[in-house]
Amino acid sequence: MIRTSTPARAGDERLDSFVFSASEYAQRRSASMAIAEAVGADVLLSFGENRSGLGVTYLTGWPVTRLAVHRLTRDDSRMWIQFHNHLPQATRLAMDTDVRDAAGDFLDDVLSGVGAAATLGAVPAVVSAVVQERGIRLVPVDREHAALRSVKSAEERDALRAGARASDIGARALIQACVPGATDWDLLAAARSAYTRVGARDHICYIAVTDMRDPDRDVPNQSPEGRVLGHGSAITFELSASVAPEYPGQILRTVVIGAPTETYAELHDVADRVRLDMRTHVRAGTPAMTLVGASSVIEEMGLTTTDDLFHGLGMGYLEPIGTSVSRIPRHSPTGVLMDGMAVVIQPNVTTADHRAGVQTGEMVLVTEDGLEDIHDLPPGLVTVEGGA
Repeated sequence: MIRTSTPARAGDERLDSFVFSASEYAQRRSASMAIAEAVGADVLLSFGENRSGLGVTYLTGWPVTRLAVHRLTRDDSRMWIQFHNHLPQATRLAMDTDVRDAAGDFLDDVLSGVGAAATLGAVPAVVSAVVQERGIRLVPVDREHAALRSVKSAEERDALRAGARASDIGARALIQACVPGATDWDLLAAARSAYTRVGARDHICYIAVTDMRDPDRDVPNQSPEGRVLGHGSAITFELSASVAPEYPGQILRTVVIGAPTETYAELHDVADRVRLDMRTHVRAGTPAMTLVGASSVIEEMGLTTTDDLFHGLGMGYLEPIGTSVSRIPRHSPTGVLMDGMAVVIQPNVTTADHRAGVQTGEMVLVTEDGLEDIHDLPPGLVTVEGGA
């Protein structure tokens, strides 16, 4: 447990910008085209819109703003994006890619000479209509591509380490802001200001505030509600910031103002035990279900979970994904941990009635002989002194 009346202030060090190399993109594109060719396609089309589009970002480096369509062949990389004023930055960021306007009859160019194409992402309705008219066969390969992205290259691991540093900076600032009278809006602003100031970007920052004596929520909210912190408040958060788009760290912690109640002390004690046990099993070759087995004490204590126990992260929410046996819906992972996977260990234990819960955990990198910690925020329940 960390006891502090004045939590450590986030540093102001500027994080180095992160750009993947041309050789990294060449390797990604080659492996992606092999997936497309395996389903009988010599074109891979990736789609994104409204800040979502992993395939586009993975293959070009462009963090999707509005509509984006990427066409990849063995010889060519082209991308069409919506809004002409987005073209200048997209042209600068997209690696070895011809960037064009998604306007007018741009689909004629996208689909020129295509008889069959593999696809990544949701196919826009306008594309589906033209494809149907022209008799083009589309084959989704999202699952196969997710498996490719689950094991990280050396450059990807460096990007995740940078994201972990950014996330730790945001987490420290959020903890610093946990004082009576603050709101969850203040906590979000503190975290975002801290990691943005040093050169990072948003991924997620989920926060919940509740009264430990009469709790009414077990996991962080996806958006603030204007709740005010006071003596006896429990604050839980899940925070991810990144330096390279889609390569965040992830840090989860619980903060209490004043001494924890018996319920919260027990919840965090069980979560700590499970977290430490799960970590002892993390190494290449371990069946992912072994980590689920390490959580059995949760049910033995009459408790449960709402979140996953663990999941892959980095260029998507990825396998392995495991839940405790009492969580519904339940997810029982198959396969084994592999060297280069990035996994978030997060046994966020809750009461059986889901009125109270804690958050604890962080992302680690799987290695041949164990794990690499890429976060440096100390583990444990954070207790902030606060007036009665």
